[in-house]
Amino acid sequence: MDMKHLETFCKVAELGSFSRAGEAVYLTQPTVSGHIASLEQTVGLKLFDRLGRRVALTNGGQVFYRYAKEILKLRDEALNAIYEFSHLIKGRITIGGSTIPGEYFLPKVMGGFQGEAPGISISLVIADSQKIIDMLLAGEIEVGVVGMRFDGERVDVYPLFHDRVIVIASSEHPLASKGEVSWEELRAAPLLIRERGSGTRKAFEGYMTAAGLRVDDFSIIGEVGSSTAVKEGVKGGIGLGIISDLAVQEEIEGGRVKEVKIRGQGAPERDFFAVVPKGRGLSPPARRFLEFLLTRRPSLP
Repeated sequence: MDMKHLETFCKVAELGSFSRAGEAVYLTQPTVSGHIASLEQTVGLKLFDRLGRRVALTNGGQVFYRYAKEILKLRDEALNAIYEFSHLIKGRITIGGSTIPGEYFLPKVMGGFQGEAPGISISLVIADSQKIIDMLLAGEIEVGVVGMRFDGERVDVYPLFHDRVIVIASSEHPLASKGEVSWEELRAAPLLIRERGSGTRKAFEGYMTAAGLRVDDFSIIGEVGSSTAVKEGVKGGIGLGIISDLAVQEEIEGGRVKEVKIRGQGAPERDFFAVVPKGRGLSPPARRFLEFLLTRRPSLP
């Protein structure tokens, strides 16, 4: 059973698309299809149901996915152990980031890290903060970067940098020209927010609570799974959006959206943290990556 075929299978299962999986692992769609067909022939089982442009694991595919992930994890652990034994700085690690660090911070860090440790390859998983913590505790990733604290969780936490969670409007929105608005005006406006489990949402919910308000007091027009969806909805005129200032810097500088400040209130600030499992030893490549992160904290955004 070819390891590359297993990697391709897992990526298709995680992304729900042959084409998106191909982009992620730098393979053409026909090659991805060939890998999956070869695996299905090997195991004698259909692994995916085709649902239009999307695919979903069959019941048998779900069972096979659990073992495929474990096989790949053991492969990486074995290689890392051999590299450590031979004193080579080589290996493979999987890290995770919530949306903001995963999309706007970690790709840059990975580039800098691989300039120093070119023998270490990195896979990046992006999900909401709670999912990243769950994956960390399950051993699916070794290092995470998230935008919310998890009191009582079995993780060690290292502060990295902070952002501001702000309200944005399209430049044509009636509230965009006002500069500042009251809570009452904000409550009356259609509002796009992130999904439950998002650090951005949790930070803004805390902000609302401090003002004596709840999410249910607002006119929520949609809950979306990414900062990009918030930005595109706002630019499309759906309503106002709640978002990290790091995710919308270019749009604000270009005048496509504007920050809407709440009268008499400063925007909530949120810290981002590197997290690793408490009491669990990291592989040498993961330990090297964490050290790289922590030694560069003063220069982070």
